[in-house]
Amino acid sequence: MKIQLAEHMGFCFGVKRAIDLAQENANDHTGKIYTLGPLIHNPQVVSRLSRQGIAVAENIDAINQGTVIIRSHGVGPEVYRRAEAKGLTIVDATCPHVKKAQQAAARLAASGYQVIILGDADHPEVKSIIAWAGSDPIVIGSEEQAAELPVFPKLGVVAQTTFSIELFDCILAVLQTKCQEIQIDRTICTATDMRQQTARKLAGQVDVMVVVGGKNSANTTHLADLCRQTGVKTYHIETASELKQHWFEGARQVGITAGASTPQWIIEEVYTTMQQMEQDDRLKRLEPGMLIQGTVVDVRQDEVFVDVGYKAEGIIALSELAFPAPAKASDAVEKGQVIDVVVLDANSAEGSVKLSKVQADKQVAWTKLEEALRENRTLEAKVLGAIKGGLSVAVLGIRGFMPASQVDLKYTENLSEYAGQTIQCLAIEVVPEKSKVVLSRRALLEAEKERLGKELFAKWKVGDQVHGTVTRLADFGAFVDLGGIEGLIHISDLSWQRVKSPSEVVNAGDAVQVIIVKLDSENKRIGLSLKQTMPDPWFTAAEEYREGMTVSGVITRTSKFGAFAELKAGVEGLIHISELTDHRINDAKEAVTAGQKVTVKILGVDKKNKKISLSLNQAKQDEERADYSRFIKEETGLGVTIGDKLGYLFKHND
Repeated sequence: MKIQLAEHMGFCFGVKRAIDLAQENANDHTGKIYTLGPLIHNPQVVSRLSRQGIAVAENIDAINQGTVIIRSHGVGPEVYRRAEAKGLTIVDATCPHVKKAQQAAARLAASGYQVIILGDADHPEVKSIIAWAGSDPIVIGSEEQAAELPVFPKLGVVAQTTFSIELFDCILAVLQTKCQEIQIDRTICTATDMRQQTARKLAGQVDVMVVVGGKNSANTTHLADLCRQTGVKTYHIETASELKQHWFEGARQVGITAGASTPQWIIEEVYTTMQQMEQDDRLKRLEPGMLIQGTVVDVRQDEVFVDVGYKAEGIIALSELAFPAPAKASDAVEKGQVIDVVVLDANSAEGSVKLSKVQADKQVAWTKLEEALRENRTLEAKVLGAIKGGLSVAVLGIRGFMPASQVDLKYTENLSEYAGQTIQCLAIEVVPEKSKVVLSRRALLEAEKERLGKELFAKWKVGDQVHGTVTRLADFGAFVDLGGIEGLIHISDLSWQRVKSPSEVVNAGDAVQVIIVKLDSENKRIGLSLKQTMPDPWFTAAEEYREGMTVSGVITRTSKFGAFAELKAGVEGLIHISELTDHRINDAKEAVTAGQKVTVKILGVDKKNKKISLSLNQAKQDEERADYSRFIKEETGLGVTIGDKLGYLFKHND
């Protein structure tokens, strides 16, 4: 039987403060000391305080002199006035959370709100809040009571500090229909909520729950009710003396929680008593198959000796120590370690008890694996080796399987490279009755990628320059790993020059600096640009070109409306179809072809739109004019005859 303690239980801040104040005054005062009513709802604590000289007075009339301690539940303003009038020394141990509720009720009443107190009208804390809430506060504890209320102009809502948060919200939904204006002070103590949540969670994991605390304590009673609502067998006790051995028969796991008024020493007594019960029961019967706990008392090369509280020590063989089997026993356990074991043979021929840690680990492991699957909890697995279809792994001492498709985000050809590695993963299928557990590393990587993606999308903006590594190339561009998330550099953003393939600019494995040009968080897409990290050669080169210049170029492509000529790397101009020849054509291909070297005249440079207009025809005409001029100078004897014949060259081309 394994005993588990709730994460949050026992004294809350307010109760501990009240106890501390009472004990401080017991040590510092010689006169009579009284608490106004039981300091907390725990008879054992009240009795202990009584032995320290702190008596209980039911009301202020019973105290004529000395010190009065206001308990954690608080009192109304009239009690303070009467105590002062009697000359009593007042020690105010009211819980700060209760004080907050009192002040909220007083403030709401003074502001003209009808005060509604959610809680138990007979509880001393609620009574103290009522005393601060004006003349006509209303106490309700259910949705039905809320539904019966008339409509008010203004409602002010406070709550008993230990009130259920779920019930508070349900009642609040009703109250909002009962007024024109509502003011809410959520005065429920968060420690109460945490105690209730952890108790409910533990109750869902064990076979029996023990709730420790005063029978007259509202919060402890509520804890017990919450545990019972989960369907688990629940017992509410005040002290360890109430525990019964038969409550735990057949129980593998038992949980303990405690109310806010339960001191640690009572919780420890209950825990120790339950441990002793479990030990006594185990000594009575030690049978094969039993899951018990023991303490390692000796570790040898190939076996371990364990004290299980029996007449003879238990022995664990190396093969029964762990999975996979260790090379030596000290690799798996150490002396003094408390471990779970399963009894294999209680009456062996050697007179010893044969035990198995492997089988105990498996029993515990299947429960942990089911919890990990249910809660999507990360597991650690050791890869035993590559097998057909995936990896064989050891997880929590159990052999598991990881399909090849679940090993990584992308397909891994050589799975043997994972052999011997310890990897993080998630359970995606757990079937104890078939001894089947299927794991996924990919699911964890995808979740991490999703988390990282959200962080990066929130962090980055368009225009940011980031570092990355080229992971793969495609016809349309290059993919870049930006630290767990990929972006794409489209082929048009790789270079200022026209490229036919991304491999002309980058290769897989290249480290690059890129500019973010597009962020699509909804579709998880990032557009990148490599060329924008470099100066645009067009602007530098364009400074060289002016209207009227004649330059050389290479035809890069043609279309029906003209041809593009590259003047230098990254700088292209357009030759309109009307500027290709001195006669009409229907397609640029009739005049030029891609790759052809040409001489063109610049008609215009549009720096704003990065456009250069060119003319092949006018460049040819200029060349012919130049040739004619040279000819005239050399052949002056030809006179007008040749001028008459070639004079058209000097006419402007309209």
